[in-house]
Amino acid sequence: MKKKIMSALLLCVMVALFCVPAFAANTSDADASEPVVFKTTTLPEWFPEDAPAPDPNGEIVTVYWYVDENGNTVTYDPQERKTVIGNAGSATIYWVDSRMIGWGITSNADGLMVFTGSVTTNRGQLFPLGDIEFDGDCGGTIDNVITRSGQNKATLSGIMIDANGVSITAPEVSASYYK
Repeated sequence: MKKKIMSALLLCVMVALFCVPAFAANTSDADASEPVVFKTTTLPEWFPEDAPAPDPNGEIVTVYWYVDENGNTVTYDPQERKTVIGNAGSATIYWVDSRMIGWGITSNADGLMVFTGSVTTNRGQLFPLGDIEFDGDCGGTIDNVITRSGQNKATLSGIMIDANGVSITAPEVSASYYK
C-alpha cells in the first residue's frame, strides 16, 4: 500500500514538472523585488560532515523561506527574524571547485517529502534532480560542470511535495564562480 501511495505521489511530481503547477505556492512578493540572499564562507550546520569543502573562488549562497497563512513562499533573514511561524526551510548552493557544484535543501516540516528540481548554469547546462525522497534534508554534488572565463553562475530551483500532496516552491538560489 505504501509503495502505491509513493508511486502516485511520484507521478504527481512528474505531472507538476511538465504542467503549470496550479497548486504550487506563489513565490512572488509585490513588496520585495529580490529574495534575501546570504553569502557566507562556511557551509550551513545541517550539511553532512563529509560534504566537500567549497572553493575559495566560489560563493556559498543560502536562502531561507517559510510559507505564510495564504500559502505564499516568503524569504526572510534569519538574523532579523528570530521567530518565524510556519518556517519551511532553506536552500543552499555552492561551488566545490571549477567543475563541481554542491547543493542542499532542508525542510522543517515533519515527515517524508519529495523534492524535484534542477540545477542550471549560465553556460547552458541543465542537471535534473528528480523525485528525491527525504525527511529533513537532502543534497549532493554535481560533477562535470563546464566553466569558462568570467562569471559562471549555477542556480538551484525546485518544489517539495509532502505526503498530503501540498506543494511548496523553493525560492531560486544562485552561486557564482569566477574563473
